[in-house]
Amino acid sequence: MDMREKKISGEVIFNGKVVKLEKDKVLCPNGNESIREIVRHPGGAAILAITDKEEVILERQFRYSYDEVIYEIPAGKLEKGEDPYYAALREFEEETGNKTEKLESLGVTYPTCGYSSEIIYLYLAKDFVKTATHFDDDEVIELEYISLDDVIKMIEDGRIKDAKTIVAIMRYLIKYKNI
Repeated sequence: MDMREKKISGEVIFNGKVVKLEKDKVLCPNGNESIREIVRHPGGAAILAITDKEEVILERQFRYSYDEVIYEIPAGKLEKGEDPYYAALREFEEETGNKTEKLESLGVTYPTCGYSSEIIYLYLAKDFVKTATHFDDDEVIELEYISLDDVIKMIEDGRIKDAKTIVAIMRYLIKYKNI
């Protein structure tokens, strides 16, 4: 069965600095019509950085949409036409004050596939050197170096809720720890 929905019509509801909201009328494979509200997002790149001591670099920052300070791996939005690999290199240095020459892909994740087009490209950094942070004007970030074992516990007990962080840790464990 062809499961694709076919767009009948659409309109842009909002076009902002980071996202665009579209409302489309679609024809479903079963012949019924429906409405799809889609948040168009340029995507992002995220970096799981693990030190020689098996410590994970995590950021703590306030996320307005949740009204909460959360733990997450370094990440940033892709600029228009930007290669995710180079965005990851840029964001890693800007947010952690570390520089690497090589990132390894950990794949992609679709954080909210029910209503958003966002794709987050996940990377692993193992070899890096200290430089300096270059936060954006609206970023307030605290860095913590936390053992991989403790990060796993933080995921298990709910202190880490961020999807990209959990997916990156899982992909790392599957690939390098045979879990």
